[in-house]
Amino acid sequence: MASRIYPRSPDLSERALEAETLLNRYPDLTRTELSTLIRSFVHLPLLDYGLLAADEQLGPKLDAFHRDHGHELRAPVGGLMWAMLVPAAIALGVLVWAVA
Repeated sequence: MASRIYPRSPDLSERALEAETLLNRYPDLTRTELSTLIRSFVHLPLLDYGLLAADEQLGPKLDAFHRDHGHELRAPVGGLMWAMLVPAAIALGVLVWAVA
């Protein structure tokens, strides 16, 4: 039976490396560093988040960070709204043009 070799997970992105460094020192962060960490997690790709969450040493710190600041980790709604509004406006314009 042939075995499959799967590629290794990609390395963490630069933003995730910065978040990892700050998370290792959590909760001993300055206000600026805490703001940077929160911003990093808001825009962190899911793969990077998963790799950080799977790290056994970061687990307790990540849990504490989420407990203390989870309410601040929501993605900005503005970008999502535009991503939905523009295609809907184009579709509506095409529909109006087709009917006229």
